[in-house]
Amino acid sequence: MQRPPLTFWHFVIYSLRIRRVEYRIAEIPILLIPVFLSITDIAVFGTWPFWEGVLIFFFLFTFGDLVNCLADRDLDAVYKPQLTEAVYGLGIKNVIAQAAFSGLAAVLLSIDLSWRTGRWFLLPGTLFGLLTAYAYSVPPLRLKGRGLWQLGFYWIGLFAAPMLFSAFVVSASPPWETYIVSLAYGLLQTGVLLVNTAEDYPEDERENVRTVIIALGLHRGLRGAVWLASAGAASLLAAFATTYWNRQVPRAGWFALVPLGAAAALVVISLGKLSRHIRAMNLPDAIAQVKKSGKWVPAWITAVALSSLLASIVAFIGRR
Repeated sequence: MQRPPLTFWHFVIYSLRIRRVEYRIAEIPILLIPVFLSITDIAVFGTWPFWEGVLIFFFLFTFGDLVNCLADRDLDAVYKPQLTEAVYGLGIKNVIAQAAFSGLAAVLLSIDLSWRTGRWFLLPGTLFGLLTAYAYSVPPLRLKGRGLWQLGFYWIGLFAAPMLFSAFVVSASPPWETYIVSLAYGLLQTGVLLVNTAEDYPEDERENVRTVIIALGLHRGLRGAVWLASAGAASLLAAFATTYWNRQVPRAGWFALVPLGAAAALVVISLGKLSRHIRAMNLPDAIAQVKKSGKWVPAWITAVALSSLLASIVAFIGRR
């Protein structure tokens, strides 16, 4: 059946849809948290290298989103039909062209950024990011279908590595707090993302995609999510508290950790309740309950992201 002509309006809507713009508000803190932990002067925000780094950061995430939507266009047909509609509405060649443009733009910008800053490791960092994003969704590696490798991609590839990349954009030698916060933040958010992965259990099993949840089993996988989120929450709060202590943040500034503590507690408690609730359920009922709880994942991720950003801003003010 011939596809109807693509209107300009549909081109815009479909292009935004496969870029998963609903996650951008949670990606901005991934960019800014390490920046605030690494800089000593807000003048950095007025420089071209910083904004060049911002463009590279979002081109990398865009590349990953486009490749993922393209690779999973048939897998998403049942539970995420809006993504399948967007891919086929634009046309496969069109989506490939958009992904190629994002990847090429990231590489060219990173070459210029490396030259301007003298930090030439930013270029291989960008290339590694593109390769990892591609390998996550596309055979033969397809990390999303290799069990615990998917877990590593979430923690390092989706959170910790992009955060450290942002830190090196603004600093040749980021402080140690940046590393600890990035790893702890990634661990906490990985626990949350496992709920999203668990939501896709039926279609992943049907298509023989061995995600970390398929590898561990739904019930054990969600127990793992609770442990990861708990360890990440404790580590993140401890990292920020140590940072505040070392930077002699005024007593009033410590109240910035209250929203982070509340957000982390909400996530851990919610995941714990979900895990306990499905413990005695059969698989179909457990999947239905996970899908019901999955609607809260964007809110949990965003709450942790924004409260962590607030904590990093106060850490920056304390350092000044």
